[in-house]
Amino acid sequence: MIIQNRKFVTFIASLLLISGLVAQSNATTLLRMDLNALTRSAEIIARVRCVHSQTRWESESIWTFDDFDVLETFKGAPPKTLRVRLPGGRVDHVEVKIEGVPAFASGEEVILFVERTSAGDYGVTSWAQGTFRVRRPASGDALLTQDTSHISVFDPRNRQFAPFGIRNLPISEFRQQLVQALIGSDSTNQKQ
Repeated sequence: MIIQNRKFVTFIASLLLISGLVAQSNATTLLRMDLNALTRSAEIIARVRCVHSQTRWESESIWTFDDFDVLETFKGAPPKTLRVRLPGGRVDHVEVKIEGVPAFASGEEVILFVERTSAGDYGVTSWAQGTFRVRRPASGDALLTQDTSHISVFDPRNRQFAPFGIRNLPISEFRQQLVQALIGSDSTNQKQ
């Protein structure tokens, strides 16, 4: 009887270990990037409106390609229509979702921090951290909410996961913070 119980316990322990490994392999870990780090990393920072999305297989992976009309440029020289490539999406009956990868709806207005991918198009810098959703209340200034304000991000300084990001910040205040980050980014680049 003890041998059977040991086999059962070993079997259950093995299942728990395997399920734990599978859960870890499906997780996405984003390292915390503040506005200054995002600004330094991004080639382009722009307020854009999503006009089209297409998902397709490429190199045995599913990718989503979002096209955005550029409404306002803060950094860089984006094309009039900015194409962003992100991993995941749905093609026919196959769907791939990756935590931390933003998804966009046609007509949606966002501020994106983007950089070139190895494929020559653009990707969002640090995915959810480089995505700021624009919400326009009935009165007053437009408000920005960073996608990471509701997901956990790893902060290496305190070695913990916690929600991190801007929430309901008036766009006028964001512009001021961004100008300061751009000034800091320029002085850092000049020192190097």
